[in-house]
Amino acid sequence: MSHREEARTQQDAVEEDAVTQDGRLHEDAVLLTPRLVMRPLLRHYVADLVDLYGDPAVTRFLKPLDHAGHLRRCEEAEEMWASRGFGRVAVHDRVDDRFLGRSGLQYWSHLGEVELTWALRRDAWGNGYATEAAAAWLAWALRTRGLPYVTAMIDPQNTASRAVAERVGMTVLRTDEQHGRPVIVYAAGVGGVDLPAEDRSAQQTNGPENRGRGGTT
Repeated sequence: MSHREEARTQQDAVEEDAVTQDGRLHEDAVLLTPRLVMRPLLRHYVADLVDLYGDPAVTRFLKPLDHAGHLRRCEEAEEMWASRGFGRVAVHDRVDDRFLGRSGLQYWSHLGEVELTWALRRDAWGNGYATEAAAAWLAWALRTRGLPYVTAMIDPQNTASRAVAERVGMTVLRTDEQHGRPVIVYAAGVGGVDLPAEDRSAQQTNGPENRGRGGTT
């Protein structure tokens, strides 16, 4: 074996060991991207969510939730993961495991739609994390789960979220109103852009609530 081959073998071993260690560190992850680790949004994340929603800049487009409200959301996420195999997730930095916010998928039974969501801490803005998480979940939903389309409901003034939706390939499907405020419904997937007019009108009431900066519900 040449020195070059031996060096390459040693490098491979180091890389394989790093992957193994990373796998052990993130064994509870449901989705990994180059920079992010995403885990089911279980009830032990309530304190992190309360802190996330404590920043007025983050909650500018969010429905206010207290501790009990966040607990209910986490319980709903647990039930959705158990019944549907997907749901909301906590987003962590893959390097230091810092909590960055939340993302994932939400099924709305009254709409028959799955929504892509994201909302990140202010100190995580400007790094492309929302786009990275959204793109990963969108690809997973459409390719792995075979969903016909995925939506994102965004306040018209939430330019950051609208930019994220457009960067991951979503286009405007319809307008809607939620909690007395207008929202723009973005969608990706063949079914999402081909809904018949009667289906659109039926789905324009009581849509999912909008969730804030860099995110939806």
